Amino acid sequence: MRSLLLRIGGVLLAGLGLVALSRALSTDPNAFPSQDPATPLSPCPGSPNCLRATRTYDLGTEDLLARARAALGEMNPAELHERDFRLDAVFQAFIFKDDVALEIEPQGGGSALHIRSASRVGRSDFGVNERRVRRFFEALEGNL
Repeated sequence: MRSLLLRIGGVLLAGLGLVALSRALSTDPNAFPSQDPATPLSPCPGSPNCLRATRTYDLGTEDLLARARAALGEMNPAELHERDFRLDAVFQAFIFKDDVALEIEPQGGGSALHIRSASRVGRSDFGVNERRVRRFFEALEGNL
Protein backbone atom coordinates (compact mmCIF):
# COMPACT_ATOMS: atom_id res chain seq x y z
CA MET A 1 0.00 0.00 0.00
CA ARG A 2 2.81 2.37 0.87
CA SER A 3 4.48 1.69 -2.48
CA LEU A 4 1.27 2.56 -4.30
CA LEU A 5 0.92 5.83 -2.38
CA LEU A 6 4.54 6.74 -3.18
CA ARG A 7 3.93 6.09 -6.88
CA ILE A 8 0.78 8.19 -6.90
CA GLY A 9 2.58 10.98 -5.07
CA GLY A 10 5.45 10.80 -7.55
CA VAL A 11 3.09 11.05 -10.49
CA LEU A 12 1.30 14.05 -8.92
CA LEU A 13 4.61 15.76 -8.17
CA ALA A 14 5.83 15.17 -11.72
CA GLY A 15 2.57 16.60 -13.08
CA LEU A 16 2.94 19.72 -10.95
CA GLY A 17 6.52 20.06 -12.13
CA LEU A 18 5.41 19.91 -15.76
CA VAL A 19 2.77 22.57 -15.14
CA ALA A 20 5.37 24.84 -13.52
CA LEU A 21 7.80 24.19 -16.38
CA SER A 22 5.07 24.93 -18.89
CA ARG A 23 4.41 28.30 -17.27
CA ALA A 24 8.11 29.15 -17.16
CA LEU A 25 8.73 28.27 -20.82
CA SER A 26 5.53 29.59 -22.36
CA THR A 27 5.54 32.40 -24.87
CA ASP A 28 6.45 35.84 -23.60
CA PRO A 29 3.52 38.02 -24.70
CA ASN A 30 5.83 41.06 -24.86
CA ALA A 31 8.38 39.45 -27.18
CA PHE A 32 6.40 40.42 -30.29
CA PRO A 33 4.17 43.29 -29.23
CA SER A 34 2.45 43.71 -32.60
CA GLN A 35 -1.07 42.37 -32.24
CA ASP A 36 -2.20 44.78 -34.93
CA PRO A 37 -5.96 44.43 -35.34
CA ALA A 38 -5.59 45.46 -38.99
CA THR A 39 -3.70 42.28 -39.88
CA PRO A 40 -5.54 39.99 -42.29
CA LEU A 41 -4.71 36.95 -40.14
CA SER A 42 -7.14 35.72 -37.52
CA PRO A 43 -6.53 36.89 -33.95
CA CYS A 44 -4.91 34.67 -31.37
CA PRO A 45 -7.11 33.16 -28.67
CA GLY A 46 -6.53 34.10 -25.05
CA SER A 47 -4.03 31.25 -24.55
CA PRO A 48 -0.25 31.72 -24.73
CA ASN A 49 0.23 29.08 -27.46
CA CYS A 50 -0.28 31.54 -30.32
CA LEU A 51 1.72 34.48 -31.60
CA ARG A 52 1.02 37.15 -34.23
CA ALA A 53 3.48 39.71 -35.52
CA THR A 54 3.77 42.22 -38.34
CA ARG A 55 6.92 43.70 -39.86
CA THR A 56 7.39 46.02 -42.79
CA TYR A 57 10.07 45.78 -45.46
CA ASP A 58 11.30 47.99 -48.30
CA LEU A 59 10.64 45.23 -50.84
CA GLY A 60 7.87 44.60 -53.32
CA THR A 61 5.29 41.96 -52.48
CA GLU A 62 6.58 39.45 -55.07
CA ASP A 63 10.17 39.76 -53.85
CA LEU A 64 9.20 39.52 -50.19
CA LEU A 65 6.97 36.51 -50.90
CA ALA A 66 9.85 34.67 -52.62
CA ARG A 67 12.19 35.39 -49.72
CA ALA A 68 9.54 34.44 -47.12
CA ARG A 69 8.88 31.17 -48.99
CA ALA A 70 12.60 30.36 -48.94
CA ALA A 71 12.93 31.23 -45.24
CA LEU A 72 9.91 29.14 -44.30
CA GLY A 73 11.14 26.26 -46.45
CA GLU A 74 14.47 26.29 -44.58
CA MET A 75 12.51 25.50 -41.42
CA ASN A 76 11.33 22.15 -42.87
CA PRO A 77 7.56 22.32 -42.46
CA ALA A 78 5.60 19.07 -42.82
CA GLU A 79 3.32 20.88 -45.30
CA LEU A 80 3.62 24.16 -47.20
CA HIS A 81 0.85 25.66 -49.32
CA GLU A 82 0.75 28.91 -51.25
CA ARG A 83 -2.08 30.97 -52.69
CA ASP A 84 -1.99 34.56 -53.81
CA PHE A 85 0.25 36.36 -51.29
CA ARG A 86 -0.30 33.87 -48.48
CA LEU A 87 1.76 30.92 -47.23
CA ASP A 88 0.31 28.28 -44.92
CA ALA A 89 2.59 25.75 -43.26
CA VAL A 90 2.10 22.90 -40.83
CA PHE A 91 4.87 21.92 -38.41
CA GLN A 92 4.67 18.63 -36.59
CA ALA A 93 6.43 17.40 -33.46
CA PHE A 94 5.36 13.89 -32.51
CA ILE A 95 1.54 14.00 -32.59
CA PHE A 96 1.31 17.78 -32.11
CA LYS A 97 0.70 20.06 -35.06
CA ASP A 98 1.21 23.82 -35.24
CA ASP A 99 -0.07 26.07 -38.00
CA VAL A 100 1.86 29.00 -39.43
CA ALA A 101 0.20 31.52 -41.72
CA LEU A 102 2.00 34.35 -43.50
CA GLU A 103 0.32 37.06 -45.50
CA ILE A 104 2.06 39.80 -47.45
CA GLU A 105 0.39 43.00 -48.56
CA PRO A 106 1.61 46.24 -50.13
CA GLN A 107 2.24 49.05 -47.71
CA GLY A 108 3.54 52.43 -48.80
CA GLY A 109 6.56 51.86 -51.04
CA GLY A 110 7.21 48.40 -49.57
CA SER A 111 5.34 45.48 -48.07
CA ALA A 112 3.96 44.34 -44.74
CA LEU A 113 4.49 40.74 -43.67
CA HIS A 114 2.00 39.35 -41.16
CA ILE A 115 2.74 36.06 -39.44
CA ARG A 116 0.67 33.91 -37.07
CA SER A 117 2.01 30.75 -35.44
CA ALA A 118 -0.37 28.72 -33.29
CA SER A 119 -0.61 25.33 -31.66
CA ARG A 120 -3.70 23.35 -32.57
CA VAL A 121 -4.24 21.92 -29.08
CA GLY A 122 -3.41 22.74 -25.50
CA ARG A 123 -2.83 25.94 -23.64
CA SER A 124 0.94 26.20 -23.36
CA ASP A 125 3.45 25.44 -26.09
CA PHE A 126 6.69 25.72 -24.04
CA GLY A 127 7.63 28.78 -26.14
CA VAL A 128 7.69 26.85 -29.42
CA ASN A 129 5.67 29.38 -31.43
CA GLU A 130 7.74 32.31 -30.19
CA ARG A 131 10.97 30.52 -31.13
CA ARG A 132 9.53 29.55 -34.52
CA VAL A 133 8.62 33.16 -35.33
CA ARG A 134 12.07 34.33 -34.20
CA ARG A 135 13.74 31.66 -36.37
CA PHE A 136 11.59 32.67 -39.34
CA PHE A 137 12.53 36.35 -39.04
CA GLU A 138 16.21 35.42 -38.62
CA ALA A 139 16.07 33.24 -41.75
CA LEU A 140 14.16 35.91 -43.67
CA GLU A 141 16.61 38.64 -42.71
CA GLY A 142 19.43 36.33 -43.74
CA ASN A 143 17.82 36.19 -47.21
CA LEU A 144 17.49 39.99 -47.56
